[in-house]
Amino acid sequence: MTSPASGPRGSEHAPFIHLTVPNAALYRQVMRAFLAAKERFAVHLRPEDVHAALPPEHRPSELEAVVKALDSLVEWGNLRADPDTSRVTAVEDFYRKRFIYQLTQAGEAAEQALSVYDEALGRRGALQAVALHDIVTQLRALLVIAAEREEGGPDAAKAHLALS
Repeated sequence: MTSPASGPRGSEHAPFIHLTVPNAALYRQVMRAFLAAKERFAVHLRPEDVHAALPPEHRPSELEAVVKALDSLVEWGNLRADPDTSRVTAVEDFYRKRFIYQLTQAGEAAEQALSVYDEALGRRGALQAVALHDIVTQLRALLVIAAEREEGGPDAAKAHLALS
C-alpha cells in the first residue's frame, strides 16, 4: 500500500483527482474520448486527435489546453504518455516534445466506476412506464373520491388508500 505522503500520483485514488480540480468537465471529456477510441480499437491518441474528438461545447480553442489536460491526467495515473517518434522527419523534430497517449488500467477502471455511478444516479430518478400508469390510475381514483358528495364529504379511508 502506498503512503498518502507520496503525493497525488502515489495515492491509490489518484485517478479520481480530475473530478475535484478546476476544468473537471474537460478532464471527463478527454477521458471519454479515450474510452470511445478504445471501443474503435484505437489505443494511442495524439493531442490533436483528442482535441478533434471533444464535443464542441467542451473543446478548448487552443490545442495547448488539451496538452496540459493530457499531461495532468498522466500525472494522476489515468493516462500513459509515450514518445511519438512516428512523425519525426528531422533532427529538430526528434528533440521536440511529442507524445502519444493511452489509457492506463487505473484510468480505465476509474472511468468504468464513474459510468456505473452516473448510470445509477440516472436510474434512481427515472419512473418506469408501469409506475406512471399506476400513478394516473390512482389520481383518477382520487378525483372520483373527491367528487363524492355523500354525508361528511369524501371517504377518508378511500382517499388515504389511493394516496398510499
